Amino acid sequence: MKMLPLFVQLLSATLLLLREGQCTVSEDLDLQVVVSHGTLQGHRLISRNGREFNSFQRIPFAKPPVGDLRFKSAQPPENWSGVRDATKEAPICPQRNIYMGDKDVRGQEDCLYLNVYTPQLPRDGSSSRNLPVLFWIHGGGWLSGGGTLGFYSPAFLMDKDIVLVSINYRLGPLGFLSTGDEVSPGNIGLKDQVTALRWVRDNIARFGGDPGSVTIFGESAGGASVHYHMISPLSRGLFHRAISQSGTALCPFAYAPGGTSKHQAEKLAVLLDCPTNSSEALVSCLRKKEASEIIETDYAFWEWEWHPHIPFRPVDETSVAEGEELYLAEDPRITVSQNKALDIPWMLIITTLTLPANRAGNQLARPCFKHVGFGPVSRLQLTWHPWGSTQPPPGYLDLGAHLL
Repeated sequence: MKMLPLFVQLLSATLLLLREGQCTVSEDLDLQVVVSHGTLQGHRLISRNGREFNSFQRIPFAKPPVGDLRFKSAQPPENWSGVRDATKEAPICPQRNIYMGDKDVRGQEDCLYLNVYTPQLPRDGSSSRNLPVLFWIHGGGWLSGGGTLGFYSPAFLMDKDIVLVSINYRLGPLGFLSTGDEVSPGNIGLKDQVTALRWVRDNIARFGGDPGSVTIFGESAGGASVHYHMISPLSRGLFHRAISQSGTALCPFAYAPGGTSKHQAEKLAVLLDCPTNSSEALVSCLRKKEASEIIETDYAFWEWEWHPHIPFRPVDETSVAEGEELYLAEDPRITVSQNKALDIPWMLIITTLTLPANRAGNQLARPCFKHVGFGPVSRLQLTWHPWGSTQPPPGYLDLGAHLL
């Protein structure tokens, strides 16, 4: 269980920070916003410090990815007539948090929704300026988590003059299956995030947000997702600043090297009695399985405890089918080392004093920051986490004991 503190404790710290400020609800039946596909009915919540803000939840940014749309890039949502209720929580995407030892599969495939929280709405004659936008990408190893209130409360951030967006995206094999060819090239979960960013570009001004001032931020796999958007040409022009918490695209957990993804796809097929003689037959068979059946294979991918850490993860796409978009063309280490990543303000955050210190933690931390080019700051980070070290820095355990 040596990986537990590195992955789970960092996640827990973010969850605790965001959850402790729980929101309370205030009814408002007239709170409506017209977006690209129809009219939304929102409601009001109260922030941690008692500020009233507007909440719009379960907003569809894509069609339900079911049937033939499983393993395909997100498609635009259907228009709706009348007023859509945006006061209820969306379902999370199908998942089972194996890091926490979960036994039951939760969520449903009709999960591609986002939430918008804003302290102000534009009104006729109003002189209020549009506010900066924060776009949250949840972590969870690309196999668990969600953008709902059950995971992350907006109560703290909505004390500030910002517009906050949180999203769901497809997880596990449903979001990151790759056959290594154009049949299922991979990175569907990351492409879901791009689709949500495009929705923000087209609609956020209607919530009082500035589409020209979007900061994407995420933690762990969400932090690595943020870095991937700085690398992918598909995300260009959709955001302007970035914050990665406890994860980059350079982390060992964040990328599947050549051949790995196809092997995992074939293993999944065998577990579910699907053919492996062709990618077409494999994917066609998997589309006919229940989502829960696919998710329930997760423990079979651990060759030993906690390894591989994330069975289904981002890949470079060798080719894509006609009409599909290519997200990642090469190993992210190549893109970064050749200075081809997006040059924007980027804040990179890592917790250095998590307990207990362990060799695995130090080895995983180092590659995440090796090529990011922060000069003396990154060298200091590597000093704190020397490669192969098994001893904590001075005062580390004393501080941990004090915190406990």
